[in-house]
Parts: sequence; C-alpha cells; structure tokens
Amino acid sequence: METLLDTQRRLKSLLLMYLLVVNAAGDCPKPEGGNNTVLTNESLLKNVFPENIMVTLECSSGYIKESGSEFITCINDQWTESELICKKKDCGQPPPKPHMKFDTSEGTLFGALVKVTCEKGYQISGPSYKECYDQGWSGRASCEIVACDKPAIANGNTSWDSGDDPEYNNTIRYTCHEGYTLIGSDTVVCDETGEYSPDQPVCNEVTRAPATTSRSQVAITDLTTTDAKVSTFSDSSAAPTVHRTQTVTTSSIPNLSTLPKGMHDGNVNTATDSGTVAAVVIGAVVLLGVIIGFFLLHKFNMRRKGSHGISPL
Repeated sequence: METLLDTQRRLKSLLLMYLLVVNAAGDCPKPEGGNNTVLTNESLLKNVFPENIMVTLECSSGYIKESGSEFITCINDQWTESELICKKKDCGQPPPKPHMKFDTSEGTLFGALVKVTCEKGYQISGPSYKECYDQGWSGRASCEIVACDKPAIANGNTSWDSGDDPEYNNTIRYTCHEGYTLIGSDTVVCDETGEYSPDQPVCNEVTRAPATTSRSQVAITDLTTTDAKVSTFSDSSAAPTVHRTQTVTTSSIPNLSTLPKGMHDGNVNTATDSGTVAAVVIGAVVLLGVIIGFFLLHKFNMRRKGSHGISPL
C-alpha cells in the first residue's frame, strides 16, 4: 500500500514538471517597438505572451502610418517581423496671421523650426519661432504695429490730440508760441523703429537785435542865440538822445527863412544839401563884397565932396 502511494506521488511530480517545461517553451518575451513604432496601451498591459498570441503596434508620437500591418505574432517563442512603416507627420504651412511672414526653409515636417517675422512697421509679440509638434505648430505669436512716444515740444504745440501713442507712419506737425522760432523740421513721421524721423524740432526764443538808426534827423534849435544843442533822433518810436553839444554861431549859420525848402525840415540829405549850403555861402561872400564895395565908394565920394568945399587962404 505504501509503495502504491509513493508511485502516485512521483507520477504527479513528473506530470507537473512536464507541464511547466511545455508552457515555458511556448511563451514569447515581452515585445518592444520597432523603428518609430511602439506597443499600444492594451498590449503594454499584458504580462504573459503565450504561443500564437498577437499584439498591436502603432506609430510613435509625431509619426503617422505609411504602410504595413500593425500586428506581430508569437510563434515558436519568437515574434514575427513588424511590417508597420511610419513617417514623420507634416504640419503644413503655419496658419496665416495679419502682417506676419514665415521662413519654412527647414521644411514643415515633425520637429522642424519655422522663423516668424513681421512686415515693416510691425514688431513680433511672443516667440519668434514655431515648431512642428504631434498636435501641430507650437507658439502663439502676433505682429503688433510699432508706436512712438507721445510728441512734446517746449514753448510750442503739436497736431497730435489723441490719448494714444502715435503709430507707424503717423505724421506730427509742430508750431511755436509767439516770440519763439522753430528750429528743425515742422513735420516728423513715426518710423518703423519707433523713433521720429527727422528728430523732433525745438522752439527757441527770438533774439531781438539792438535797434539801428535807419534815418538820422538833425534838429537845430534856438538859432537866434549864440549856443545851440544839436540832437540826433532815430525812429519816431524812440526817445531823442543827445549825442553831443556843440557851439553854433549865428554868423556861420544862414537864416532859415532864406534856405531852400528841405534845408530846415529836419531831414538831412548829404547828397543835395551840401551843394545848397556851398551856394548860399558863396552868395553871402559875394553880397558881403558888394556891400564893402559900396561902402568904399561912398567914402571916396564923401572925401571928394569935402575937398571941393574948402576955400583957399
């Protein structure tokens, strides 16, 4: 009886060992993905891969199926070759945005970089590059118009009356307050760099030059006296200023009533008055000579009459 029981125990042990060996020989190792391929989530959850079991592959992130089967099978403890071929995903051209341009010289496939630029007068807001990801292009950028600082000018005004900053291509005009003059251009433009072209002008105070005598006037006063003050006058708006006092004798100045018109009206014309004065002086000399001649002739006649009236002794 005991011998029979021992024999049964040995048979059970041998049968169990056989079953374990057979099962181990028929299992495949856990599969791995191939070129740009990976196991699906369902396949990754399996722990045992017995004979003839099938698992599913899929393309890696950023790749899409081009051709071939997604399945592999465990046969004689080995997996069949994967026939799945995957290629890079193409993101295509980035979606257009106002005033924005793209440099796609690196292509538009998965992993490619695209440079973002803006048109003249606009500046980029956000990343200057986009990358092709599995879900499409990355990065959110926009092109904003360039703005300049508000114009300002001391002692003057500008034509800009908006509360916002001037933008690209806006024109500003400048004027100065009374008593100031504009130095620079009276018109400037906000350029693509955010600066004014040309530079903003300035208002400088007007410098008044000293008043100059445009016409001199000579006034001769009190000609009946021995001394007279000669004053020179500038324009009628200026007060008379006595530059010097000189002595004028009545014997050297002719009577104003005998002078030609224009000689005593206060206006001095050096071109015509000098000739007139010379003529008057010559006339006075001639008249004086005539008077002296008459006086000598009269004296001579008186002497002759006196000599005829004396009787002899």
